[in-house]
Amino acid sequence: MKAKKEETGYTYHIEENVLKEYQRKPLRLRLEWLYMGNCLRKGYDKKIKDLQDAFRKGQL
Repeated sequence: MKAKKEETGYTYHIEENVLKEYQRKPLRLRLEWLYMGNCLRKGYDKKIKDLQDAFRKGQL
């Protein structure tokens, strides 16, 4: 495994109660949300996908 050289991407904070509420949702529903998000991303223009990827890598 490669050592991480520098921080990239972004961080965010989720309140404990919000996380617990999400965890109470049925697994199937949570997977459907992920699937729908992936379907949406497939429809994005290449330029938007490239911007998102650069942001995740900490290049923006």
